[in-house]
Amino acid sequence: MRKRVLAAALWATITAIWLGLCLFLSWQTGEGTGKLSLALTRLLLRWLRLVGLRPDEAAFHTLLRKLAHFGVFFISGVLFCGTVEAVLRIKPLGGWFRVCSGLLVSAMALFADVPKVWIPGRHLTWSESCLNAAGALTGYLLMLMLAYMARKKRGARDCV
Repeated sequence: MRKRVLAAALWATITAIWLGLCLFLSWQTGEGTGKLSLALTRLLLRWLRLVGLRPDEAAFHTLLRKLAHFGVFFISGVLFCGTVEAVLRIKPLGGWFRVCSGLLVSAMALFADVPKVWIPGRHLTWSESCLNAAGALTGYLLMLMLAYMARKKRGARDCV
């Protein structure tokens, strides 16, 4: 039982740190986020040029920023589901807890960008907020499916 509690605490800590990083990135000023994403774009373009690929910098930068919305919150969904599954190994709360947790992480991702309306140089774009939510829900559902398959393999009967 002690190992399960420690595992749940570790999952929760990693998830909280990651979500804090997501909020930090979402709430940077327009200048700060632009510099960070452009530096990353240029680094990736240098690597791509080594293998002979030469995409347009502006188009690649836009694509990278859109993928970042999905990807960062995809990881959030995976971590959030890992935390939920670790907690459920300590105290089984039923399938409703999994459903509510999936909806919660998706809603958090959807509304994470709302404070941008008060940040200089930033703006709220619902399409990007929807990418956040889609990433979080996809990560959550993927992890949930993997957890289900692991429980099924172990012969557990507490499946969703």
